[in-house]
Amino acid sequence: MTFIISKLFRRKTSTETVLEQELISPPSTNMTAKEKQLAFIKDSLKPLLKAEGYKTIGNIWWKINGPFFNLVELQNFSWNSRNSIDFCFNFTTGFTSDIKNSTKPTIHDGIPYVRESYFEVSKNEYWKGTNGYQIDDSTDLDKFTKQVLKDFDVLIIPKLNLLTNEDSIISFYSDEFWGPRVKQSLTLRHKNIRIDN
Repeated sequence: MTFIISKLFRRKTSTETVLEQELISPPSTNMTAKEKQLAFIKDSLKPLLKAEGYKTIGNIWWKINGPFFNLVELQNFSWNSRNSIDFCFNFTTGFTSDIKNSTKPTIHDGIPYVRESYFEVSKNEYWKGTNGYQIDDSTDLDKFTKQVLKDFDVLIIPKLNLLTNEDSIISFYSDEFWGPRVKQSLTLRHKNIRIDN
């Protein structure tokens, strides 16, 4: 009996206190949609793209491949609120010589402007098509993160990593709209996407 009483009066370790508090009141998961998006970018997307050799500033990531560059831009939509976020990724490839500000390239420095569907991302629980990905205050951040990272790991990054020379760029951007524009720009050795038909 003495042993049990002495256990009641001993000091608890910090780990025991934290575990006990979690049992009494579970940790708050009441993150807003905006907080979830920011956590996803900081904790998952930036480290993934950094590991692939991309530089970053804000919501723009780019990688130089000799005379070419690839760029990924996260675009938020104007109708977003704290509890409902729609965003998409814009992608481009272009000549490094066409980058106007080498410390902050933009999507407009590249030749084509494409979104996730160009990489064959298909509709799922979080990617809705035209408006890209969607997060709200009820979104499971772990499931969301796994899905988007899967889209990048399986569909997007492997294709972007191949865009390092003219042949691979022409082959990838071969649809009837971007194909002729990309070929013309590569022939001229600078961005020139105007084609009068």
